[in-house]
Amino acid sequence: MHRLGESHLDIATAGRAVVARHRRAPRGAGQTVRDAGHVVALEREVLASFSDRAPCKNKVRRPPSEAARAEAERLRGQQAAAGDPAERVVIDLSHYAAVADRLRTVPSPKEENTE
Repeated sequence: MHRLGESHLDIATAGRAVVARHRRAPRGAGQTVRDAGHVVALEREVLASFSDRAPCKNKVRRPPSEAARAEAERLRGQQAAAGDPAERVVIDLSHYAAVADRLRTVPSPKEENTE
């Protein structure tokens, strides 16, 4: 529950019993407000998952295959696949440009009344 202008947020049950209260950051402050207990729990979780063991063997970096390189070249436009439907796509932005030009100018009051 949050009332307009209040600096906190109440978490309440269906019977309106407040079970938690959180402080809110000011609007537009770019802050995340965390309870000290949340910070400690997050820190514990991060430290518990830390390990100085070697990385997993299945996470070895491998160079891209020939098929992957060929696909990358095709996507970059260096080599088009024969019969690729994407070759036939033509994007005409003239209609978009015309609409954008109309929206860029504000009609005068005289123009609005004549329409």
